[in-house]
Amino acid sequence: MQILKHAKLLSKIPLIGLLFIPPVHVTSVAKVVLTAATDPTFPHGIIDAYGILQHGHRKPT
Repeated sequence: MQILKHAKLLSKIPLIGLLFIPPVHVTSVAKVVLTAATDPTFPHGIIDAYGILQHGHRKPT
């Protein structure tokens, strides 16, 4: 369980780092895409899996 706490850091390791990226549900991706397309205050740029997980759980305002 100690390894999972450092999964974000471990995901940066070349070749094996991809094994530590958490799966993201398709509805979370869709919510973030819609929010990014319609909300001008949404931050621009690339959003990684951790960002999608974070933004996908927010309630719309």
